[in-house]
This record gives sequence, C-alpha cells and structure tokens, in this order.
Amino acid sequence: MFVIFVSKDNILRFNLTILAFLLFGLASYSQETIFEEKTTVYVDEQSGGFNLHTNGFSLNYRYSKYNGAFNKIAYEIEFATLKHPKEIKTISPFEDDVKGYVFGKMNTFFTFRPSVGFHNIFVPKQSLRGVSITYLYHIGPSLGLAKPIYLNIREREQSNLNSVNIALRKYNPEIHQQGDIYGRASFFNGVGEMKFYPGIFSKFGLEFEYSTEKEIIHAIEVGLMADYFFEEIPILAFAENRSLFLNLYVGVLFGQRKTK
Repeated sequence: MFVIFVSKDNILRFNLTILAFLLFGLASYSQETIFEEKTTVYVDEQSGGFNLHTNGFSLNYRYSKYNGAFNKIAYEIEFATLKHPKEIKTISPFEDDVKGYVFGKMNTFFTFRPSVGFHNIFVPKQSLRGVSITYLYHIGPSLGLAKPIYLNIREREQSNLNSVNIALRKYNPEIHQQGDIYGRASFFNGVGEMKFYPGIFSKFGLEFEYSTEKEIIHAIEVGLMADYFFEEIPILAFAENRSLFLNLYVGVLFGQRKTK
C-alpha cells in the first residue's frame, strides 16, 4: 500500500506548472495569429485619394518603396485648390438661373505639388483586424497657377441707356461694381491667361491604415500642410493677400501593396 502525501507546497507547485503551460500555449497561439502580420515582407505600394483641407481640396497619387519593415520612401504628386479664407459666395437674389460668384475675387488659384516623403510605421498592425499608425513628412516644390476670373456683366448701351446687355468681361475691381455683376462665367474663360507662381511645399501627418486584407490599402490621413510662394497671390481685391498658406487636412487613401 502506497501513501501519497499531498502538501500545500506541492499543490502550489502543481498549479504554477499548469499556469506556466497555459501561458506558454497562449503565447504560441498569439505568435501564430496576432503577430502573423509581421512575417509579411512588402516591396512597394501605390495609392491614391483625396483630401479636404481648411481652404479647399486636393487629389493625389503616391508611390512608396519600402526601406525595411517599418520605413518607406514615398513619391507623390498632388493637385490642390487654395482659396482665400475670406471668400464668400454670392448669388443674385433677382435672377434664378445664374452661377454664384465671389465678389472681389480676381483669380482662381490652384497648385501642383510633386514631393518626396519619408514614412515611419511606429505602431505596426498586430492583426488583420488592427490598425497601423504611420507618421510622415513630405517636401517639394509648389507650382501655383492663377487663372483670371471672368464674369457676366450688365452693361447699358450708349445710344439707349434703358437697354441692358449681358457681356463677358474679365473682372476688374476698379470698374465693376457688385450691382453690375450678373453672375459667374464659365471656368474655362481665362485658361490661356494663367500666371505661374513658384513656391515650396511641406506637410506633416499621421496615417491610420485599417484594411482587413494584407495587400489592400484603406487609410485615413490627417495633418498640417504648408505652401509658401515667393510672392503674394492676388486672389481677393478687397482683402490682404498672402504668400504663405497653412492648412489642416483630412483625407482618405485607397491602394495596393506588393509582397516579395
């Protein structure tokens, strides 16, 4: 007959041994599931999207090359509109079928931004249902173009002051009063008269990538962008114009990445 003595110390050692095996099993399972994404090696990716910023919107295309598991070099081209913060759209209360205009606006301004960026993934995605966070900064030229505004203007005939014609005119704040303006003309008027304004561009942001597929990109990006031009941009006639544009932005990106 055998007598087995079970002490409290033996029970404690047994329980600790079982707990250790359970923890080891959970850790092994986690490495196979939660951290499965880390085993994937990416080569490059392409994405495109649009941003809404404080004074307009932008469209962009981005090609990124991986430089290690968590670093990328990105090449981007972006088209953006830049408005004056004091722009207020006006619509004639006396006419039904006319286009709204901004009184005092002399030019529509937009810019092209080719840039190079550096992206660092500082919170990697820990599962396909997770979110990775990347901080990024870009720098490059800002190639601005100002297109003159054309308006439909009420003009009285010299021979008959009671007769009013609607004439297409390039807006001149010195001679065109608000009561003379019938409405905005077609956007394409003035395209051949655009003036070039060179400058520099930079942006700093955070990208939140949340796709549930390894090779698909779905991301939201937020940050601050700055355009500095070498001279003031003449957008509004009756307000102080500027050469520096600072804007907060939020955007979405869609794309695809390539693996080895």
